[in-house]
Amino acid sequence: MSNFKIADYFEEVKKDPSRLYADSVSFITNNWILIIGIYVYYNLSKNLFSQSLILLQDGQNGVPFYYNYITALTDPAIVTLSFWLPIIFTGLVFSGVYYLSKGSFNPKESDRNSQLIFLLASTPLLMYFILQLLYLNQTDKSWYFGLEYMDEDSGFQLSNDWPWETELQDSRWTFYLVGISNAARVVLLSIVLSTIVGTFFGVARLSTNLVLSKMAEAYVEFFRNMPLVVQLFFWLTILGDILPRHNEMWIFWDWFYISNRTIMFPRIILDSTIFLSLAILTLVGFKLYTNHLDKDGVDDSEEGLRQRMYLWLGTLSIFILFLKVSFTLEQPELVKPNPRAYGTWYFDGGEEISVPFIAMMIGLTIYTSVQIAEIVRGSIQSLPRGQVEAAISLGLSPFQRLRLVILPQALRSMIPPMNNQYLNCWKNSSLALIISFSDHFAVTMTIVNNAGQAVPAFIMLLVTYQIGSLLISAIMNYLNSRVTSVKI
Repeated sequence: MSNFKIADYFEEVKKDPSRLYADSVSFITNNWILIIGIYVYYNLSKNLFSQSLILLQDGQNGVPFYYNYITALTDPAIVTLSFWLPIIFTGLVFSGVYYLSKGSFNPKESDRNSQLIFLLASTPLLMYFILQLLYLNQTDKSWYFGLEYMDEDSGFQLSNDWPWETELQDSRWTFYLVGISNAARVVLLSIVLSTIVGTFFGVARLSTNLVLSKMAEAYVEFFRNMPLVVQLFFWLTILGDILPRHNEMWIFWDWFYISNRTIMFPRIILDSTIFLSLAILTLVGFKLYTNHLDKDGVDDSEEGLRQRMYLWLGTLSIFILFLKVSFTLEQPELVKPNPRAYGTWYFDGGEEISVPFIAMMIGLTIYTSVQIAEIVRGSIQSLPRGQVEAAISLGLSPFQRLRLVILPQALRSMIPPMNNQYLNCWKNSSLALIISFSDHFAVTMTIVNNAGQAVPAFIMLLVTYQIGSLLISAIMNYLNSRVTSVKI
């Protein structure tokens, strides 16, 4: 039947030759995207297959020279395969796309066939990627994937290693872990502070007080439109100007030292885990005892409240006493080898917070808080007006309406976008390098320059960022599931 139709079509073309041109134009017009796709994929796969097959040649320029389990190809085989493989894969891929577009499969079969077509289409790229990695791993030292170099001495020093103490002889692993600790500290503090500040300014933007609302709007618009890099330089410069020079540092009771180089404060040293455990058990015992007293209801009489206050004071006193015995404070001592050369001054004991750490924390906090402020404002405005009117009819104060009615309901739509901002905060911490704060990104860059192992170092950095991002997402997704599980 099909042969008869083809024969009839050619007969019609003989009678009217212009029909062939018209049909060709119609086919190209209706299928121009498919034609462009075939052309692009064919040329791309031809290039990738050619490069991949060259890597399979015999000799030192081929992968089989270094790996016995890979078979080398002769030159005629490379030429033949370079011609036929692009044609075969292009035909298979677009034949699959054509039959898939017919819609003759159920959803399960369609998903499976789509995955097979995608895998088939990506075969040239995967082949080139794998062979290129195998070749570079043997011929280029920087592409060696081993991590033995991380066990060697670091060869450099960190200016921001609090609360750890690093030495020049420590391994690169130690320095990298200190960098992760620095990044985690500044990100966690920034997330907490930006949530508090962002919530305040988000609510303030909806205030009926015009002055407060406009001030909140100015804060959000100003810092939202300023790049984070500029903010970090700004805060580092401001702190360097307002804090005193090292030889004019502020000293408070010989326990706190503040200058534009460093901030020193007492170090907390754990002396007894036994007394620390007793302090924790004191709070746990208090909680269990009060739950036992309240099992039949809370005694809110005057005598009951007085007894509860005495119980609180007694528990708090015992808790503070156990903590005092558990910890001791190490006072920082300013040592001046040469009183006139303050560059030689150093501190013995105590803990140190660097100025770049504070600038990084302020920059991340403000930059993230303005994004959170808009999320809070939008989530509150999305609530039905009837919820607020119901709270007003119950006689709730503005603060009570906000705490008991508005924010709990707005939280359902706030958590997903806030998760994105927390992830951005974690990734934006990589800008610490530009203000000389030693996070794991800055340490990695120093290791790359020091050891020359760029590829494994950046893969390790990528894995670190992925783990941190997945951890933040897991926590936020858990909170989101708890919040959305409550029916409103």
